[in-house]
Amino acid sequence: MFLESKRLIIRDIQISDASFYFELFNDPDWIRFISNKKLKSVDETATYLKKMKVENSKLGGLGFFTVVLKSTQELIGTSTALQRESLNFVDVGYGFLPKGRGKGYAIEATKLIIEYVQKTFKQKKILAFTKPDNDKSQNLLKKLDFKFIGYQVIFDNEEDAIFEFEFS
Repeated sequence: MFLESKRLIIRDIQISDASFYFELFNDPDWIRFISNKKLKSVDETATYLKKMKVENSKLGGLGFFTVVLKSTQELIGTSTALQRESLNFVDVGYGFLPKGRGKGYAIEATKLIIEYVQKTFKQKKILAFTKPDNDKSQNLLKKLDFKFIGYQVIFDNEEDAIFEFEFS
């Protein structure tokens, strides 16, 4: 998969991205608001990315993707579009290193992912989840016209805030 906007490229993950993902997965905000992958080295992260690539290949165009700053080719974040077994609709997600935050990149990348899902998978709506105390992420979703619909246990036996975006 390859998507492009004015400032960003969203592409498939590559094993050569391991150093970037090691830094991202060990970012305190990633651990607090997304998950603790407990990866202790770049080599462990490369092994994890190999598994992710295999999983992505089974998802028919969905999966985990790398967000690249077009002007410098610097890796700044990740975007996801996943169809989970327990859900009827695709859910989108994102995570950025501090250097990629506060510049509108997550909004820009998520808009690309939403358009991609709508065109490719003909969904009626898209879901997104955040930790209940992740105000920044919830504000970002609201700027993208996602509506808060409640709390539900989706991952790790903890409630998540659920948002949905309906296509018009």
